[in-house]
Amino acid sequence: MSNQHKQAMDAVLQAAAHDIVATLQEREVEDRHSEEGDLAVLDVAILHAYRVFMRICEENGLEVDAGYFADLASDLADEVAQDEED
Repeated sequence: MSNQHKQAMDAVLQAAAHDIVATLQEREVEDRHSEEGDLAVLDVAILHAYRVFMRICEENGLEVDAGYFADLASDLADEVAQDEED
């Protein structure tokens, strides 16, 4: 991974960390390591992934399609689960 990619990833992770704190507060989750805390982290991760997807599509003149994103994410999750089983 290039230095530029590492810096970009660090920026995304820092933004996500702030969003996680805000989401936990909004949902009044006191235990970050509870099931509700885990769901908040996953929600933020998915939202950030979608934002990146949107930006990539927009930068390349492609239509942003939330359904397509959901299908791709589902396919990826299935592939990762299959790899873990093997």
